[in-house]
Amino acid sequence: MRDVTTLAGTDRRARLVRTALINGAVLLLLLALYATLAGFALPLLGVRQARAAQGLAALCAAACAVPAHRLLARLADAVWSSLRGYEALLREASAAISDAADPAQLNELLAQDLPRRLRLRGATLWMLEPPEDRVFVAIGEDPAAPGATLLANGASATQVGYAHTALRVPELPEVEWAQLFAARGVRLAVPLRARGRLVGIYGVGAPVGGGSHPARTVSLLLTLAPAAAGAIESFRASAEIARLNAQLRALDQLKDEFIESVGHELRTPLTSLTLALHLLAFKPELTRDMAHVLQVSADRLQALVERVLRLGQQVRGESRTALALASIELLPLLEDIAAEYAPVAHAKGLQLLIGVPEGLAVWGERSRLRRALHEVLDNAVRYSSRGAIQVTAEVQDGLALISITDQGPGIPDEEREHLFDSFYRGRSARALAETPGAGLGLNLAKRDIELLGGQIWLERSGSDGSMMCVSLPAVQLSYNELGAPD
Repeated sequence: MRDVTTLAGTDRRARLVRTALINGAVLLLLLALYATLAGFALPLLGVRQARAAQGLAALCAAACAVPAHRLLARLADAVWSSLRGYEALLREASAAISDAADPAQLNELLAQDLPRRLRLRGATLWMLEPPEDRVFVAIGEDPAAPGATLLANGASATQVGYAHTALRVPELPEVEWAQLFAARGVRLAVPLRARGRLVGIYGVGAPVGGGSHPARTVSLLLTLAPAAAGAIESFRASAEIARLNAQLRALDQLKDEFIESVGHELRTPLTSLTLALHLLAFKPELTRDMAHVLQVSADRLQALVERVLRLGQQVRGESRTALALASIELLPLLEDIAAEYAPVAHAKGLQLLIGVPEGLAVWGERSRLRRALHEVLDNAVRYSSRGAIQVTAEVQDGLALISITDQGPGIPDEEREHLFDSFYRGRSARALAETPGAGLGLNLAKRDIELLGGQIWLERSGSDGSMMCVSLPAVQLSYNELGAPD
């Protein structure tokens, strides 16, 4: 095995290098000392005593040789010990990351122990939350805390995703992407990538002594990043496997519910059609009354068939490049959709409230976005029997965030993970006989929103109602799109 050249070690080459460096440094130091002392002695003793001045300078330099050698040797050993401590910390941290059994242990290492040993003002570890991969969540923190949740397609996470190395976070409050990091005291963000995908973010605070992060600290964090990303991806994979196993166990039950739901949806209008035709056969004078029943039943059958066909098209896959994308102002679009439901809402005693600022727009395909928001509002109106349905929108982290809040019966905790599944209807939904449905609306809305580059999720739900949220890339309308003043 070849010897490794080091500043100080146990092998022969290392000792020779150490000795040569120290002796060279002592020689330069003594020469400088001799020249300085000779320069001071000559004016004091005069030119006639030049030999005496030089001899005195040489004597003093020689007296300092041994102490200087010892001092430089101790300094070299201290530097080497520091370097070896850095390497030891790197090895220890790498081994601990590999041994972490769950996200809590990994967070304890990276967000508590490592910052303390590197003398940093705290740290935060964000992980891409499976299975939706919609947000990065700070492990061990309250999701509602400032900066604890970062949207995966938001400005903050996107900026880190673009970085090829550690990203320094500016302290300027007007820098939008840095605001959520600043709320956590983060001054340096390290991207954690697994197979080229951003699966986590490791943010550290400023050094305890102030100033910028030392190059060695940044180098250590970047060296540990692949191991941390691998651990996070392993935790995500374990969670996904557990989720898939649960889905497989529930497959038979979902299949039965699918057959029951679609069968019921087909049977109801077919029964109405059959009865209407029998009545017309015996009482032709009821043609006008039965025409309405036949039309409603036919419409229900057509709507169900169209939804199933839409689902089939989306399951086969649609390309985002085939979409006719444009800027869409939200206020007129949402007002138009709400107007369709105004008669139904009025009949049920519901209020439809729209709170969307003028000029707020998103990038997408109008027909697809209208269809998706139509499904979400339809769900809110369908299952609400009192109070108000409020539709609001705002810009958050570079995205247009649309919220639809109702005062319906809420969704039980155990049913929320299936909310966007195909043909799934919860027990409370099936119990409402006056609210027919095949369990396709929210699934189709989710597919449409994601195809437009956005996300949809249930923000909260309880006995006082639910809030559904949709996020899409926000754009600023041009002067002509907003409309010039008269």
